[in-house]
Amino acid sequence: MNKKVPLGLTFSLIFISVALAVTVTMAVSMLTYNNLIKDVSDRSGMYSGLSEIDDAIRENYYGEINENLLNSMISKGYIDGLGDRYSAYMNAEEYVQYKQLEKGTKGGIGIIPVYDAKSGGIYISEIADSSPAKIQGMNKGDIITEIDGTKVTALNAAGLIQNLEGGKLTEVTVTFVHNKEEKTVKVAKGYTAQTVYYSIMNENVGYIKIVSFYKNTAEELKKAINFMSEKSVSSVIFDVRGNSDGLVPYATACIDLIVPVATEGTGALATAIDKNGNTIETFTSDSESISLSLCVLVNSDTSGASELFACDLRDFGKATLIGTTTAGNGTMQKIFELSDGGAVKLTVAKILPYKSESYDGKGLKCDYEVALSAEQNERLPMLSLEEDAQYQKAFSIITNS
Repeated sequence: MNKKVPLGLTFSLIFISVALAVTVTMAVSMLTYNNLIKDVSDRSGMYSGLSEIDDAIRENYYGEINENLLNSMISKGYIDGLGDRYSAYMNAEEYVQYKQLEKGTKGGIGIIPVYDAKSGGIYISEIADSSPAKIQGMNKGDIITEIDGTKVTALNAAGLIQNLEGGKLTEVTVTFVHNKEEKTVKVAKGYTAQTVYYSIMNENVGYIKIVSFYKNTAEELKKAINFMSEKSVSSVIFDVRGNSDGLVPYATACIDLIVPVATEGTGALATAIDKNGNTIETFTSDSESISLSLCVLVNSDTSGASELFACDLRDFGKATLIGTTTAGNGTMQKIFELSDGGAVKLTVAKILPYKSESYDGKGLKCDYEVALSAEQNERLPMLSLEEDAQYQKAFSIITNS
């Protein structure tokens, strides 16, 4: 039997519901309003302070004001004020160079140069295939003694190295020593950047060094893996020590070449979580994988995309990590283009790897902690394999020797 509800009680319940709804709505509105007022107040204070500085400069500064430079440095200072070393402002020229680099196009002669205190020259630690430097007869291990007629010293080496980079479609004159013979050549600048270097260490072990993760890295890595397959190697040592360049999407494209479908953990090679805890992007894998014994060499300069690479290979049970704790950059950056042709690279999310917890701010701990001396770390690109204790440990593990 249905019971009738008194009319007065019905009106009372309706009144209470409406009052409750209004109260909640007002509370949310006040919270939003207060946050908005606080934001407006903060911004007003910032603009007021900047306006005072601008007034003081324009009324009293003795020199000429370069408006373009001033505006550029204001933008740079704004991003620097975030205190995030992974976010950056780029002016129009810098952004053009960044886009070229991201695609794998790089200004320079095609080498990875390192000052060598022992020889007093610039050591060529790596050289890209088909690069201008390679075409002019330069090789890995050569020592550059002069650049554009200026002798290399400890004091000017950093500045002279900059002459070897950038400036596409220009030339640089380089004097170098190859097999104890000194040569001087003119080298054009501008080439397709090589990000993956590889070789066979013996009949069973391959070595793949990845120096950055750009758009062309996955294609280069696939070429290296196919080469290892053709040579029937059973083990590969990956080296991402010192690798701090590149973006998460390009790293996951490389990981995908090595591991199978992600079915455990997060269910993805990487998951990007924003500051509100929302998933803004996931990176998945396919069924293609390789069946090789793997080790990954890492150190404190292994950062960002390369940390994800190392972490995921271990999470999938594919690799052992050897070296020292990594940098701890577990974030993802995105590019936001500006109307003046420049751009801002901003940290937008934290990255969760396949199974492990976030390594952001902590770094990856190695399965085998092997430290190099301070001098060895400084000379890492120039160390022979016999001197490289981290490589030697990987080799012994991977060969069970």
